[in-house]
Amino acid sequence: MPLSEHEQKMLDEMERQLFADDPRLARAFAPTKNSRRSGRRIAIGLGGVIVGLGILVLAVSLPAVWLGVIAFLGMLAGAVYAVTTPSSASQNNPPGSDGGGGGSAGPTTPRDDKGGTFMRKLEERWEKRSGDDPRL
Repeated sequence: MPLSEHEQKMLDEMERQLFADDPRLARAFAPTKNSRRSGRRIAIGLGGVIVGLGILVLAVSLPAVWLGVIAFLGMLAGAVYAVTTPSSASQNNPPGSDGGGGGSAGPTTPRDDKGGTFMRKLEERWEKRSGDDPRL
């Protein structure tokens, strides 16, 4: 069922507000263009899981608990490698982009026009809902 024109405008406005409030969060949910590398990561991770499974079967046939633990950790590492994306700043944010990497000393938090950060506003809302507002 397609969205109505009003709903589409509301969705576009919400998207623009998200980019204005927290550009890092918006970039984190933006689709990546490196599907080829993702396929390679999945293949390498799947290979690690299969090798770990083979070693685990070998460890069960031999009385070697330590080998089973190592095999399980290898399977876990392969699975984590397959499902995660690289978090290298140079790969995700090429030089000259607005993503930082220009020699700043620490992480920056985008400020809202009203004087607070997006996360701080969310924390304040949560505190108001739960009744744990320390300012009361």
